[in-house]
Amino acid sequence: MKVIVAPGPVSYPLIMATRVIRDLELVFGKEGKDAYAVADSLVSLARRGLRPSVVTVRRLLVIYPELRGPNVGVWRRGSAADVLVRAYADRLGFGGLNFVYADDWYSLNDMFRSGQVQSVVLNKALVDGGLSLEDALDLPGACGIYVNGDLQYIIDAYEAGIELVREDPEGSAEYIASKLPIRIPREFIVNVLRRVEYGIFKPSIDSVDRLISIVNRYGVTGYE
Repeated sequence: MKVIVAPGPVSYPLIMATRVIRDLELVFGKEGKDAYAVADSLVSLARRGLRPSVVTVRRLLVIYPELRGPNVGVWRRGSAADVLVRAYADRLGFGGLNFVYADDWYSLNDMFRSGQVQSVVLNKALVDGGLSLEDALDLPGACGIYVNGDLQYIIDAYEAGIELVREDPEGSAEYIASKLPIRIPREFIVNVLRRVEYGIFKPSIDSVDRLISIVNRYGVTGYE
């Protein structure tokens, strides 16, 4: 079964699942929806006009140590991190913030440590602490899957991958790193596997509507 999957944390259990589910075919990418399922960040799914059938990753992005300015470090302009931190800043009534962008997570960490930025949006792989942006905005999670076929097949596959990860996080990270189309440090993957919340979560209609409203305002979506 063909699944279009972003090469980020949402993909990790699916990569592991291919070891035991032989007809599971992963196509890495951030475009298209002509597949059995599409796995990506919830922000990216909304941009493509797709409502998540299930949420699979929670508490992935944090603002550290708390939102404060004048300079805020953010991973990539237009990313889920960018969309959510802007929404959170507006909710708090913080105006005049200067968002400073970087193309990799480690550079953001360095910017914070050097004092170039006063707060930073980080992947949980890099920091143990901070405020979850999803929780702060009452969102259903960070990543999920839109299913165009049999939902139970995808649930079973994802849960199989999660179980393999739990049995051996270090070995799983090694295997995942070898299969990703982009180079990701093994220790980064290990930290993601250990720190974020993986599972199968059914999002409420209200929480998805809230997400779509945020993406409509701070990004571009297929919704009207």
